[in-house]
Amino acid sequence: MNLPEGWTIANVDELAGSTGLVADGDWVESKDQDSEGGVRLVQLADIGEGEFRDRSRRFMRQEVADRLRCTYLKPGDVLIARMPDPLGRACVFPGLQQPAVTAVDVMIWRTDGSLSHPDWFAKILNSPLVRSKMIEGASGTTRQRIAGGRIKEMTLPLPPLAEQRRIVAKLDTLTAHIARARAELDRVPQLAEKLRLEVLRAVFHWKAVDLPSGWLLKRLDEIGDVQLGRQRSPKDHEGPNMRPYLRAANITWTGWDLSDVKKMNFSPAEFKTFRLMRGDVLLNEGSGSAKEVGKPAVWNGDLKDVCFQNTLLRIRPREYDPDLLRYSLLFIARSGGFIANTQGVNIIHIGKAGLARTVIPVPPANQQRDLLELIEEAFARADRLEAEAARARALLDRLESAILAKAFRGELVRQDPNDEPASVLLERIRSQRTEASNGKRSRRSAAAASTLVDLS
Repeated sequence: MNLPEGWTIANVDELAGSTGLVADGDWVESKDQDSEGGVRLVQLADIGEGEFRDRSRRFMRQEVADRLRCTYLKPGDVLIARMPDPLGRACVFPGLQQPAVTAVDVMIWRTDGSLSHPDWFAKILNSPLVRSKMIEGASGTTRQRIAGGRIKEMTLPLPPLAEQRRIVAKLDTLTAHIARARAELDRVPQLAEKLRLEVLRAVFHWKAVDLPSGWLLKRLDEIGDVQLGRQRSPKDHEGPNMRPYLRAANITWTGWDLSDVKKMNFSPAEFKTFRLMRGDVLLNEGSGSAKEVGKPAVWNGDLKDVCFQNTLLRIRPREYDPDLLRYSLLFIARSGGFIANTQGVNIIHIGKAGLARTVIPVPPANQQRDLLELIEEAFARADRLEAEAARARALLDRLESAILAKAFRGELVRQDPNDEPASVLLERIRSQRTEASNGKRSRRSAAAASTLVDLS
């Protein structure tokens, strides 16, 4: 790997410095926890990609945490998730209003500040460079996990400490711009839906006193035949006249989902009553959510000899364009005007009678095609807006990954020849660790010798 001037390679353990800390979280069992405790137990759910989510609500008493010799977190600690999703995500712990420890699958990395900056370290862990290393080092069949030892040994490109700060500042600026762009793009689906609803309102929101010339207000049972689908029972799962049938699960806000069409037995008379014809308009009759009641779709004969079940209502229109009628029903559904009654447990129904007495505006036959084209053009424009926003969002994700990759290749900010090279810093840390280790061994040897003397 070609490194920029002043950079070097160091492993995660070394990056913490000579007096830093790199350790797995603590093994805290359910019996050790107490909802009334004053020590927060930080878990995987709290660890986001670059953000502390503060989601979990697990606690323990301080005397238990002390007995288990738990490691208390400090602001500035980098917390690393050893399990997905995604694996290896990291964030800087901001501190809480109470003491906190971590669960075993959350690794703690604490720098002494001599070799690396916590914000820089968290950002490089969340970069594509390190994420791929985490995945390669993972194990487990049902759920991937990476061992803390593997993370400690993982080597990373290390810039000088001053350059780390410049990288962090630049990334913070760029990611703030990207976050604002994402927020604007996230508004597009709502704006597109508002556009659709406004065009429907312009076409169909009329009262008797202000109807355009030639328009009428009519009940749906005056516009066409209204029919509830056939009741399904277990005995109909087999028989001599098995037919495909549609149900509420097959209808969506944008049309039909025919990936799972069931069959049941329809007698010849039932088949005649419940058989669908091209141009039939159907809508779901009920739902546990008021926002899902009344989704309409036009049957265009995609399957042969299809019937429908009683979770759907059918309108077979006379002298009303089926596609325009669908948009009229869509406007009512999106405006919450279909909810006629509630039956059963938490299920909201329209009912055949409720649909039959629903009143809608009926434009003259010679205007219907023009109105349909107007609506379809507006809906196509809204669809394009959503598609373009989705493409832009995907580009932003790629841009963010590219920026992180550039940052940790040394291509995002300038290198300053006056910065102390990272290799010099690293060598100093290694020397300090060696001295500290030798000192510990000397103290252990002296203690052992003292013991031998006492025994004699």
